[in-house]
Amino acid sequence: MRTLGDMRWLNDYIGIPYVVGGRDLNGVDCYGLVKLVYAMEYGERLPDWLTDQMDMRDKARSIEKAVTSGEFTRLDNPKDGDFVVCYRAKAAHHLGLYYAGCVLHCYEGNGVVYEPLDRFRRAFPNLIFGEWKPE
Repeated sequence: MRTLGDMRWLNDYIGIPYVVGGRDLNGVDCYGLVKLVYAMEYGERLPDWLTDQMDMRDKARSIEKAVTSGEFTRLDNPKDGDFVVCYRAKAAHHLGLYYAGCVLHCYEGNGVVYEPLDRFRRAFPNLIFGEWKPE
């Protein structure tokens, strides 16, 4: 695992294209990015519960189920590597990872970007941060 004190490793992910259901360096969706970073940087394999066969409502339900499963600990003050769960209209809509006051995330049209938290909040004003430790 790389040390997080040197954030240059984030550049390995920036620019990966958005691909619905993508789970590797050739393309990812928001959960695919989270899954890829956790596998490559932390050696942790996250379950693949968001698939390209799901519609947005099913994806939102899956994210919400993970957040309320008891495996997710909400945090007021995120630390590097914590999950950022974004809500729109009371539904979990998007995922990213918090690093050094910014959010690493992937979305259609731009691929993977590293965005300052204040700018990220303009698109996703309702955020929760936390640790997710699936069993």
